[in-house]
Amino acid sequence: MWLGILKAYPVSFDVPMITLDSQRVEQALPKIQPGLEKYCWLQENLYKFDVSASREFQKKYNGFYRVRRGAVWQSSYYELLENAKISEITFEKALSLIFTATGKLEVSFASKLVATIDPNLPVIDRFVLVNVGLTLPCYGEVDRRKKKAVEVYEQLIIKFNDFSKTKEGKILMTRFQEVYPHSYITKTKMIDLVLWQTR
Repeated sequence: MWLGILKAYPVSFDVPMITLDSQRVEQALPKIQPGLEKYCWLQENLYKFDVSASREFQKKYNGFYRVRRGAVWQSSYYELLENAKISEITFEKALSLIFTATGKLEVSFASKLVATIDPNLPVIDRFVLVNVGLTLPCYGEVDRRKKKAVEVYEQLIIKFNDFSKTKEGKILMTRFQEVYPHSYITKTKMIDLVLWQTR
């Protein structure tokens, strides 16, 4: 699906580019290590645990992704994450399933779920959105907010893809690999981690 989105927008003049100069990258890189270690553990252990039942995995996921929801919500969410390991899931589908299970339109957590399954996808986070110039609807009818959230996510994918091809994007990835040579993560996650630390 996401490849189709990128093909549909080969040149994204209407989507402002991510701007990260070398100074901001250098300032962000030293701050990344604690979160990077937690992220790598989660990805390495995703398929080793039944995440719907493992409190160890859930506690680490909660800590990294700042899950501040009750036990009932978490139970539904981790069951969806476990099921997503064996059944393909899109952002839009994750958004709908979480809403059906919890009654909440959890845009950020839907993106975290799909990005956990496919690390080539970005995460919607308030720090990332600020840095890329995107906003989510806070109010309004649920279906309209959901449609807008899907549009924002598609734009975020385009922004990450475009930035990774720029001179600045290539410098970011080179410096990331130099500072953290043993962290085998995707280009998308490198950009995501740097943006998250750029506040």
